[in-house]
Amino acid sequence: MRNLNQTLDVINEKTVEMIKKSIRGVEIIDIILKKGEFDKSLYGESKLLEEDCDDLELVLDEMVVETIARFQPAAGDLRYLVGVLQIVTDLERISDLNTGILKLIKRSVRDENMINDKVLKILSEMSGKVLKIFRTFELAFIEKKIENTYFVFGLDDEVDELRDNCIREVEEIVKEDINFISKASKVIVVAQKFERIADIIQNLSENYVYIRKGDVLKHQTMGE
Repeated sequence: MRNLNQTLDVINEKTVEMIKKSIRGVEIIDIILKKGEFDKSLYGESKLLEEDCDDLELVLDEMVVETIARFQPAAGDLRYLVGVLQIVTDLERISDLNTGILKLIKRSVRDENMINDKVLKILSEMSGKVLKIFRTFELAFIEKKIENTYFVFGLDDEVDELRDNCIREVEEIVKEDINFISKASKVIVVAQKFERIADIIQNLSENYVYIRKGDVLKHQTMGE
């Protein structure tokens, strides 16, 4: 039977596993956008990653509740467990968003090419930026370096700017080609989902600050 420290180690390992699976989901999107064509095998991998994250969320939720009930941990460990509950919830939401983005990209592909080179470039920049932010959080969590999370707060604004650039570009294309409207709506939703993921990663970083320092930051994301 595990003691408290052993149980916390297992919870941490499974949380890191979930972080890595969620990041792999974003990485798959980034690969597809940079290739400019849809890859069915990567899409299949993404769906499996989503299922894995769903399972990990359930396992971690149960483990955290059992740990609190069994050991009645002191302030620092209790704060960690409460923080983990929120982190795994956010990771599961990111996993859902990853699959949603890929479904939209799949519907926007025609003759194996993405809808528009300019739009593709902006979306690819967004996926790359989100991936960079996510990996920054991952490094902070694994290496327990809280200062790394502060980079996340600065990079989030860059994703917002790219989203706005994407919307402006789509508007210009629609002015020239009215037939693009149906695809334009999908592109805008993809851009908004990327922005949403960046917001959730910021939430993850704020929860990590809470875990390490007990500081409750004020940033809150809106519903999807």
